[in-house]
Amino acid sequence: MSGAEDVVAVGDVDAAWLAGVLTAAGSLRDGTVTRVTRETCGTGQLADSYRFSLEYEPAGAGPATVVGKFPSEDAASRDFGRRSGYYRNEIRFYEEIATTLSIAVPTPVHAALAADETEFVLLMEDLSPARIVDQLVGCTADEAATVLEQIAAVHAGSWRSSELAAVDWLAGTSTSFVGVTDAFPGLTASFADTYGDLVPQADIEEAAKLNDHLEAWKDVLNTPQCLWHSDLRADNILFDVNAGARPVALLDWQGVGYGPGTIDVAYFLGTSLATETRREHERDLVGTYQRALVAHGVDDYTAEQAWTDYRLQAIHALQTGVFGLGAVKRSERGDRMWRDWIARAAAHTRDLDSFAVLAAR
Repeated sequence: MSGAEDVVAVGDVDAAWLAGVLTAAGSLRDGTVTRVTRETCGTGQLADSYRFSLEYEPAGAGPATVVGKFPSEDAASRDFGRRSGYYRNEIRFYEEIATTLSIAVPTPVHAALAADETEFVLLMEDLSPARIVDQLVGCTADEAATVLEQIAAVHAGSWRSSELAAVDWLAGTSTSFVGVTDAFPGLTASFADTYGDLVPQADIEEAAKLNDHLEAWKDVLNTPQCLWHSDLRADNILFDVNAGARPVALLDWQGVGYGPGTIDVAYFLGTSLATETRREHERDLVGTYQRALVAHGVDDYTAEQAWTDYRLQAIHALQTGVFGLGAVKRSERGDRMWRDWIARAAAHTRDLDSFAVLAAR
């Protein structure tokens, strides 16, 4: 890990600093950065992302653009990033795990975390040109199948790994959501007072069904099975990366943990497909995921088990939507996203009778 002296605020990223980190990374060998400009990019609510455009002497001596992530300037998002360990997790993911994956993720240029585990800099290669799918619109079934084949490769490559299961910081995601589960009765009880203008009472009541099964749900969250992205959704995915060189790149590894794998599948399909598209294709898509696991060597996870887990773990997206709305900064797009998120996730758990599956455990 880089030292705290290598952590700078976005306003302090200048030509000299970029020249230093690019040279250290081997991305700039003979030349200097003469000019840098930045623009915001992405839709993340927990961190702030920027695309930096660079000019060099001699021209073309280094990458034309890089993407940087920094802690959110919003106090609520920043505090949650610290308390959850998500800022720490993403830096450690790129330092310790990213290079072991067989899928496309951005290559880090500079990753540094301060001792307070709040201030950080993550500078990465720019994967553009790439295609973005608006989560509010939703992915097609074909796009979803491509994503599930990629996450299956992540899961299979870490399947029942005793080494990864013992990594303390990877346990933080399950621990964080166990805490969310303990607090969920109070959250759902007060939710309508604050967010009733966004979320129908029927969807709040659907989420509140979890309150009758808190201990069983915590057991689900604590299942050590494989790497768990935990925020796999359209806003965190690039398609046709580098002008089609790779089909998909998975971004935003802040919440990565070690836990139940199919929870990523349920979360993605529940949040990132329009409800009618999800209803029409989810059986086939869960099958696509399970067959991809088998193709990667996982021989102890049947299609029947994958479907049962999918039905059960659809609860996670609904719980996260209710919790997440109050945990990060609010914005016009954010309110639209959380409203649609909760509506889709509540329809998902109703369609699959997810709480009945949980009650039967």
